[in-house]
Amino acid sequence: MSGIDSYRLSRTLTWLLRHGAVGLGLGGRADGLFQIDDVARALSRAIRRPVTGQDVIEAVRLHGGTRFALFGGRIQVSAHDGQPVGAGPDLLYHPANSRMVDGYVATGAIRGRAGAPITLMRSESDAWHHGHRLWEDPQVLFVDAGRARRDGVPFGTARGGEFAAEEIPLRYVLNLRDGFAEQASAGGFVVDWTAARPRIALIRVVRRHGATWEVAKGKIEAGETPESTAVREVREEMGVRAQVVVSRSLGTVRYGFSTPDGSPRLKTIHLYLLELSEQVVDFTPAGAEGIEDVAWFTVEDALGVLAHPSLRMSIGRLLDALADRAIELGLDVPDEALRFRDTG
Repeated sequence: MSGIDSYRLSRTLTWLLRHGAVGLGLGGRADGLFQIDDVARALSRAIRRPVTGQDVIEAVRLHGGTRFALFGGRIQVSAHDGQPVGAGPDLLYHPANSRMVDGYVATGAIRGRAGAPITLMRSESDAWHHGHRLWEDPQVLFVDAGRARRDGVPFGTARGGEFAAEEIPLRYVLNLRDGFAEQASAGGFVVDWTAARPRIALIRVVRRHGATWEVAKGKIEAGETPESTAVREVREEMGVRAQVVVSRSLGTVRYGFSTPDGSPRLKTIHLYLLELSEQVVDFTPAGAEGIEDVAWFTVEDALGVLAHPSLRMSIGRLLDALADRAIELGLDVPDEALRFRDTG
């Protein structure tokens, strides 16, 4: 394998395919399939050593297990549950007008004219801009693309990096379902810099579908800023008395979900890089809120155990923030950030 550690290469390969790396020349694909030669070139940039397509195949053969599938010169990685990863945002936006929406409701699905595919945009603001340019009464529909994709609805790519679909049943259109409401939360990644490498604290939450590792977060209360909510939620959910400081904003993630009674929700989470004023070893997790544990992870392990796909979509921003903060503190940039930043 050209002297390359095949085990480390397989781990880097898993990470690269799950999260995408536009800066390394490997953008997301709707079907999750990538040309092996393209992957090899991205890996070469990531580890700064030449990687061939044969190196990729050998790493998969030796250490891939059931994580990968090979299809005639293309490769696909599986998610943690063994299902194929279909790259793309959990939430997509469809511009329309009142007449179009009435037609969708009448037929039970979003459909294009004369069988033409419908366009789905990554950005809500882009969808509104498109709608205002075409119609006097624009509307933007929120499509739960993550759930639709998991249920087998096929998505393709359109011009300009947007997405397309032949048909979207209305059960995946959040704001056309009864009981729809929006919900805003804030939280983030708590990082400790006292060790040789940064560590990230996560909470283990027990829900009706099982237990998952997540970031501490919660609803923004009246009169709160997203930053103050993030600080409060970390202190409450992790059970720390130390001062919590907001270091960097990581932007927002948005996704759809259903409440226990089946009501649709559009959730926006404001994410931050957070630091503690002192080193914390022992936590007192908020058991009454279903939090059974709090633990420190290496950056790589933290990103590996995060279950929610929307949080994984923020990985690039997190790694950039860690790199910038390390430089500010006069520390070495974390290896993970070097691997997945744009290397130019």
